[in-house]
Amino acid sequence: MGRQSIITIDGPAGAGKSTAAKRLARAMGFHYLDSGALYRAVAWETLRRRVDVQDSAALSAFFADFKPHIAFDEAGFRVLIDGREVAQELRTPEVSQASSRVAAVPQVRRWVTACLRNLARNRGVVAEGRDMGTVVFPEAEVKFFLTADLATRAARRRDEWQSGQIGIDLEGTMRELATRDRQDETRTVSPLKAPVGAIHIDTTSMTPEEVTSACLAVIRDALARTG
Repeated sequence: MGRQSIITIDGPAGAGKSTAAKRLARAMGFHYLDSGALYRAVAWETLRRRVDVQDSAALSAFFADFKPHIAFDEAGFRVLIDGREVAQELRTPEVSQASSRVAAVPQVRRWVTACLRNLARNRGVVAEGRDMGTVVFPEAEVKFFLTADLATRAARRRDEWQSGQIGIDLEGTMRELATRDRQDETRTVSPLKAPVGAIHIDTTSMTPEEVTSACLAVIRDALARTG
């Protein structure tokens, strides 16, 4: 597996994709790709500009003008809009809900897919999202599908939101994630599903270190088999 290899990590919200992908990218010296940050950036900016994402002409005009700067390496993935980093803005419950809606729009998915493929050109990447191994990078050398039970995923997401000073209770977070799961799994375009040949890992009772070790073991085995 060479420096231009692609590793994908798919799964529902709160399954531990981002943590695992960042750790793997650092361990392998690869770049980390966060597809969710791009959907969130589109959601945040269309909300801010009051763009109707169901209006094809309005969305085309939006993308003609929307030029976020993306800084990424093995340490992280940052999106800057109008020269300003918007990490906290992209992690609010409102933007999370909006990102699931915009992710169902084919025009948006094409834009995000093109961005990710361009970023992955001529470099090794670990890409995480919901259709990385099925649609964006079907040729990936190793594919993972991470899951965890709803209560565990909700607790993780609630802690993430609270770290940004956003107050929300566990029950409300569980409802939010259950709704997001249904939207992602039933959308017509690129629904959330495990890629063919993906390694399934249930992270419910695993630490981030254990998840990373399990993934690295699979990757090392793939390396050995390909010489």
